[in-house]
Amino acid sequence: MDNTSSRFCDLVGKQYLTLCLLFNLPLYAKNIMKSIHSLVWLLVVALVLVSQTSGAETVVGKVEILKGSVIAIGSDGEERQLRRGKPIYEGDEIKAGRRAAVSMKFQDGTKFALGSESAMTLNEFKYDQPDQEDKVTTTILKGAFRFITGLVAKKQPSAMNVQLGVTATIGIRGTNVAGTLIGESATIVLMEPDKKGQYTAIEVSNDHGAVTIDEPGFGTEVPDSRSAPTPVRRMKINTIKNVMRSLSSVTRAFSRPKIGGL
Repeated sequence: MDNTSSRFCDLVGKQYLTLCLLFNLPLYAKNIMKSIHSLVWLLVVALVLVSQTSGAETVVGKVEILKGSVIAIGSDGEERQLRRGKPIYEGDEIKAGRRAAVSMKFQDGTKFALGSESAMTLNEFKYDQPDQEDKVTTTILKGAFRFITGLVAKKQPSAMNVQLGVTATIGIRGTNVAGTLIGESATIVLMEPDKKGQYTAIEVSNDHGAVTIDEPGFGTEVPDSRSAPTPVRRMKINTIKNVMRSLSSVTRAFSRPKIGGL
């Protein structure tokens, strides 16, 4: 215990002893004072433990595959180098360097991959916690990304959403998605689901419009935050290849990339 806590305990005890002497209370008051001193110590310890518990970081998941230099910047501003098997936490900003890539698996089974010079923030993650609803909220800041939803989105699709910077939001309905964000320009492609015949869809929206993509191999583009998503269309094979190229070194953590009809 630190000196401040010790001084606090001593002060409470001395004040009680002074009252006993002023009012001619019996000598056993000293024993009572010692007991109060002990109780105050216990109270201080309990408060310290509670504060430490409330400030504990929420583990979102861990790094599965990593290539090159990838760092995490915690909510406290501390920077740490990521390695395979290392945990990632709620509030982390994940940044992949030049020619780097990373694949992460969340505790609910959600998988995220980032390509070279890409970044994202793990805004909020709640899964299987007492008295709290499950929730996954992330923000893609830049670069190439891919994700496959886990149990949170499968149980309650609206409990997960992926922000694309200030450009748009991807609403989830149980799916496998890839895309890029360059500046404010976003490209989003719906991929084949893990299981054959499984329904998969996303809604891409912003303040200017919304589109629903429910056929693998189709997608949309959002030129900037002031423009609505373009009408859904089959994406060109070169567009999809460009999205997947920087993720190729880590996508083995996913199922084999499949593109509907291509």
